[in-house]
Amino acid sequence: MFKNTIQKVWKSTIAYIVGSIAFIQLAPVFFATFPPEEMFGSSAEELMPILFIIVAIGFPIVIASSFYLNRQQVNESNRTKEIKKDYKQKIAVIPFANLNKDHDGAFLVDGIVEDLITEFSMISEIEIVSRQTCFNLREENLSHEEYQNKYELDYIVSGSIRAVEDRLRISVELSETPDGNVIWSNKYDRVKEDIFDVQDEIVRKITIALLGGIEISSLKRAHRKPTANMTSYEFLLKGKDNHHKFTKEANEEAIKNLDLAITADKNNAQAYAWKACVIGQGLYRGFTEMTDEKMGELLALLEKALEVDPNDFECHRMQAEVYLSMHDFDNSKASGQKATNMNPNDPRVISVYGEALLRLGDVDRGIDYLEKAYELDPVPQGQTTGDRRLAALFLGYYLKNNFDKCNEINEKIVNIDNRTWLLNIDIHKNFSKDYEEANWFKKGLNEFKNLDWSLEVDRYHLNNEEKTNSLIKLAGSI
Repeated sequence: MFKNTIQKVWKSTIAYIVGSIAFIQLAPVFFATFPPEEMFGSSAEELMPILFIIVAIGFPIVIASSFYLNRQQVNESNRTKEIKKDYKQKIAVIPFANLNKDHDGAFLVDGIVEDLITEFSMISEIEIVSRQTCFNLREENLSHEEYQNKYELDYIVSGSIRAVEDRLRISVELSETPDGNVIWSNKYDRVKEDIFDVQDEIVRKITIALLGGIEISSLKRAHRKPTANMTSYEFLLKGKDNHHKFTKEANEEAIKNLDLAITADKNNAQAYAWKACVIGQGLYRGFTEMTDEKMGELLALLEKALEVDPNDFECHRMQAEVYLSMHDFDNSKASGQKATNMNPNDPRVISVYGEALLRLGDVDRGIDYLEKAYELDPVPQGQTTGDRRLAALFLGYYLKNNFDKCNEINEKIVNIDNRTWLLNIDIHKNFSKDYEEANWFKKGLNEFKNLDWSLEVDRYHLNNEEKTNSLIKLAGSI
């Protein structure tokens, strides 16, 4: 780099010397044509020494200026290169069209697309739009220019799938915004059991098209393939689909689906992990009675999942969630960190890791992860608002005692939950701010008046006995 600068300065110096010699030689000719006495009031003999002095003074100035300007250009070039290096191509996978147009095939098509999104999220050089946002795009039917303007997307992945008996016919293409030019496309006609190989090829081909022939270490399907059994895979997808409906009936159906997935393949790690997640949902939402037996079953399922596949980030993520609910914050952080190391771009993963960090006092880092999760996926899967992400961020800024940020977040919340409501009251009191006439306070006062606050505050998982007792006391005084 320095050598190049010297070479450029040397070229400028030579050019100045050559130019100066030519200038001095041409000066007498100029003075003969245009007498200097009339123009400058001095003779040519008097002006020539002055010209020599000007040329001599200019010599070091030109060298210094050339050196400075070239260093500036190098620095600017380096900054530009660094910006380009740091920039990540942003893509979205639009849910593929289900050419069969049947309900039974829809979950399979969406499941395949969801897996593709997960695969892309594990490649750190690419920024992938969250699963929820990708699926919302299906309804928007925007132009490529609108995709770029609204979501700042660089590329769109789209396609279609038709199931014919035991075969899948998949058409996929990668197009750029805003013009919609197709960068890569392909068609596959494979048996269903080959779907994972097809997913791998799609991700690899698209990544190479975007980034060039880099080594993609995350594409090690042996460590992520949930099952080689297509029946087990389809029941796994059905279980996940029912889980995200958030009803008691769907929760019970999800258990049946996942049991069938396990029966079809006892080495399907994700089936065990998702069954644990479904049980956890049932306990949290009151679909199932909370008993030691149920908690034991949940923990045993997670242990089995990680025994079958210790490298599945989904299993570690769910284990982090369970440990958090059990107030085992150190293990929650450990599991969350493992999941984050495996997939740093999945909002569900980094969200639970951020929550664990908050409880262990690493508030700034926790907030950073929660902010990233909110940026990647403001409206989580199965939700209609960003309230869940915002509530987690509110807790982080509450722990930092940052009233302005808490107030800013509170204004974005559509339906305030009891934790945010109570913490909001507490921080208003700490800063001697009025709140009794605020709509959020009045709404919560009516909605939460019959809660068992000892139970609810315990569910905040604060890891601070003094603060927990203080909030219970506050709730009782309202």
